Amino acid sequence: MSRYSKKTDRRPYEERSFSVRAVHRERADLHKLAEVLIRLTLQETGESRAARAAARVPDTYRAATDVLAALEVARVE
Repeated sequence: MSRYSKKTDRRPYEERSFSVRAVHRERADLHKLAEVLIRLTLQETGESRAARAAARVPDTYRAATDVLAALEVARVE
C-alpha cells in the first residue's frame, strides 16, 4: 500500500494571509459587513482570552514547601 499524499495545496488557516479589497456599490452589503465585524471581534476576544489565561496563576498552583512551613509557624505563634 502506498503512503498517504496530500491531495490539495491548501495552507493551514494560521499560515494564510487575508486582504480586503474595496468595491464601491450603491448599497452596502450589511450582511457581509456584520459577518466581518463579528469574526474580527471573536478573533480579538480569543487572543486576549488566551493572553489572560497564560498570565493567570493556575488553580492547582501549590506554593513551595518552605513557604508553607513559614506560614504554619507564623500562624501558630
